[in-house]
Amino acid sequence: MSRAEKFIQDCTRTCSNELIAVESRAGKEVVSYHEWLTPDQARRAAEIAREETIKEVCEWVKYNNENGGCSFDGWENDLKKHLNSKV
Repeated sequence: MSRAEKFIQDCTRTCSNELIAVESRAGKEVVSYHEWLTPDQARRAAEIAREETIKEVCEWVKYNNENGGCSFDGWENDLKKHLNSKV
């Protein structure tokens, strides 16, 4: 599970998304929840996914840089700066 997926899962069913109706199942009252995220949580999930993508790209470039791929100095900081400026 990615960090973004984990964030979404952690924010689901733990916020104020409790349904008003309480069901009775096998003699026990069961509180139901509806899955949702707030706009801020959705933005954070997207930000986490973006961070993971940048990390994955950097690891790929670094691996190829060290194992016979193209070589150029300062690529990692330049790439991060470029990708973060696109926000």
